[in-house]
Amino acid sequence: MKAETTTGVEELLNELVGRVAGEVGLILFSLGIEGEFTDDQLSLELGIEINEIRKALFALYEIGLAEYIRRRDDETGWMEYYWRINYDKAVEVLKRELEKTAKKLREKIEAETSTIYYICPNMCVKVSYNDAMELNFTCPRCGAMLDYLDCSKAVEKIEEEVRKIEEILKSL
Repeated sequence: MKAETTTGVEELLNELVGRVAGEVGLILFSLGIEGEFTDDQLSLELGIEINEIRKALFALYEIGLAEYIRRRDDETGWMEYYWRINYDKAVEVLKRELEKTAKKLREKIEAETSTIYYICPNMCVKVSYNDAMELNFTCPRCGAMLDYLDCSKAVEKIEEEVRKIEEILKSL
């Protein structure tokens, strides 16, 4: 991979991890931890509350960037979680998440282009043409007359986002 592509992938991964697992997740992911570790170890070493560590690790687990094995501690009898961060799956996870986002955006384009919408000038509601007719083109919250909503600019922006994602996916 080119250096600029690697940097772009790292930025996208950091954005994904930050969105999914928050600041703590970003810290954990950026540490580059090799091998197994416990949430307790990290909490002590980093000085971060163990619940925050666990929350971030489970968020990373949900998207496939972390895995764990449970083992019983012989001394205490408690179950311990031994975690591993899947750096080798990072690009695969990133691709999957980008594909999901692109799919949702395409569905949004379909919804915006297949329905005529009306909107309250006070931004109370956005309703379909059929719903606007039932409401006599009057906002049910504030009583203002509903205006036709031209979605073409929004659709253009969404299409641009889809194109950007498709370009990123090609480069991965």
